[in-house]
Amino acid sequence: MSRSLGGLALVCVLSAPALAEPVRDQMFIETPAAPPVLTPAGSIPYNTLFINRCTGGCTVRAGTTDSRSDHSSLAGGTAVIQQFKGTDAQWQTIMGCIKDTFSVFNVNVTDVDPGAADHFEIMVAGYSSNLQNSQIGANTYGVSPYPCGGPYIPDALVFDFANQFIDNPNAFGNNSVEEEICATAAQEIAHAWTLDHVIIPADPMTYFQYTGRRYYTNGPAQCGSDCVGGRGPFGQTCTGNSHVCACSGQQTQNSVATITGLFGAGPGTPPIVTITNPKTGDNVSPGFPVGATATDDPAGVAKVELRIDGTLVDMLTRGPYAFNSPSTLGNGTHKVEVTAYDMQGTPGKATVEVVIGPPCQKPSDCSNSTDTCIGGRCVPGPGVQGGLGMPCGAGTDCSSGQCGNDGKNMYCVEQCTKGQCPSNFGCLETTPGSGMGVCWP
Repeated sequence: MSRSLGGLALVCVLSAPALAEPVRDQMFIETPAAPPVLTPAGSIPYNTLFINRCTGGCTVRAGTTDSRSDHSSLAGGTAVIQQFKGTDAQWQTIMGCIKDTFSVFNVNVTDVDPGAADHFEIMVAGYSSNLQNSQIGANTYGVSPYPCGGPYIPDALVFDFANQFIDNPNAFGNNSVEEEICATAAQEIAHAWTLDHVIIPADPMTYFQYTGRRYYTNGPAQCGSDCVGGRGPFGQTCTGNSHVCACSGQQTQNSVATITGLFGAGPGTPPIVTITNPKTGDNVSPGFPVGATATDDPAGVAKVELRIDGTLVDMLTRGPYAFNSPSTLGNGTHKVEVTAYDMQGTPGKATVEVVIGPPCQKPSDCSNSTDTCIGGRCVPGPGVQGGLGMPCGAGTDCSSGQCGNDGKNMYCVEQCTKGQCPSNFGCLETTPGSGMGVCWP
């Protein structure tokens, strides 16, 4: 550990002194002059994360870190970061990966320069030597300021030396260059939000090799993976490859909780779920089988759950996703719901309604007086919360799980064919000529 740049920062060297081997990154402690106070959580007044490919080169000047003016305490003077040397296709892949990584947070990831507006920034370009700082090794692939005096560095600017990855595609294992650049971007900016390295290979905060996309850990993650000679980057004593987290002094950190606490939660990218059998309106027997598909590229699906009428029946962690419904189900209409979760816990779902026993012919055949009959099944009718034709904003507002939108109005809908809808509703085709549609007021 040694001092750098006017005493403003501390640099931790994470390899042998000569830095002959590739180094994932280096962290410099930089305490904001007036540490921000966050009350309540998620109250950072801006959430833009600018991914800068440095087209034509980026000029970075020494000084207090400020992404708006491209000043950095890590620059050894006026430095020029060479532009991203990869292809446009590689850039789009990297951007898609970074957006996916941050999809569970209220973070606006963009490669459009916000200019003088407050923002966080990752320069995904160039080489470590471009910064002209002798304390940053030539084989370092990322570098970031690291706050110990506040929850984040305002307008933080960090560096992900993408051109070094492109020149040395297997420097950190057999993962793709694009995934490694993406993971390094996630690691460097998270350092500016107080996060340390961890020992979980599937987390972008790790030094360990991993094949596939890394996601921040939503749970306690032991700090470490960066020990050299029995010491962590800030002198912590290592047990194996574990040590206390820098600044906090705790053994673990929760990356998802930390970032959510800064920005709030985002919508995530839900898996795509399809129930292949049964179909809506099928007449089935108790114990009927349920088949489904669930996909979520590129990381895959963590688990898939089956619910009947809102009650959890079964859960699978790998395909094929084949279930059996309870043998105790009684006559009537039953809602079949399959929910898949991605590796970040984002849910995606599909629903169908099936009938056990004689299909209804008219609303009076339904045991619940507020139900109506559509295609032989009894469903909540107009005037009931979540029922057919009730205003909605999303599928979760509707008992069917389907909220229709004609561009002007949004109503809860049920699947139908011509002639199946109750009074005051028609079967509006969703695909012209198919005969299939939804009941619409």
